[in-house]
Amino acid sequence: MSDKKQYHRDKLRNSLLDAGRAYLKQHGHNGLSIRTLAQEVGVSPGAPYYHFPDRRSLLLALATEGFNEMLAGTEQVLAGKASPADKLRRMGLLFIRFAEENPHLLDLMYESELTTPTLDPTLLEFQRAGHNALREQVVGALDGVDKTHADVRVVAYWSAIYGFATMRKKGVLRPSDDGALPSVDIAETIVDITLRAVLAPD
Repeated sequence: MSDKKQYHRDKLRNSLLDAGRAYLKQHGHNGLSIRTLAQEVGVSPGAPYYHFPDRRSLLLALATEGFNEMLAGTEQVLAGKASPADKLRRMGLLFIRFAEENPHLLDLMYESELTTPTLDPTLLEFQRAGHNALREQVVGALDGVDKTHADVRVVAYWSAIYGFATMRKKGVLRPSDDGALPSVDIAETIVDITLRAVLAPD
């Protein structure tokens, strides 16, 4: 294959993914189809199938983009010189911010046909990488904690972070008297309270 031909094919793949992200942002993943994206990009209905043989492969590529973006942010946090506790805090806020900015993409990554009834192996690897990054900081913050207990603390931390982000996204988090949805500004407080509990000595 010539370099020019490969370039055009790569460009089409990127264009399809860009169009897919734009569709997700507006409508979510349920109605997304390869034919829809072909129309958006202005190519024949069969052209995208070179890159995405079926709808699932397209959704997986979009979810993979989302995880790569999150992990890129995580790697930046881990590369810094902050304490393990502060890195945990930053990773928690990073996820909440990502969820706030990409609610439909988050659904695709965590609550879609890619995760139910069976979690896709590619996404499982991303989730394991995220868990391991959190566990490394828990171990660093708690001298002498064993792996099993560190895993439990990571689950507790992740449950609070993910729970807050998804409850805000779904509009079910309304503890105030007037029924108003709490501002995302309380995310720092949520993270700090959770972090103190997770890193409390036995």
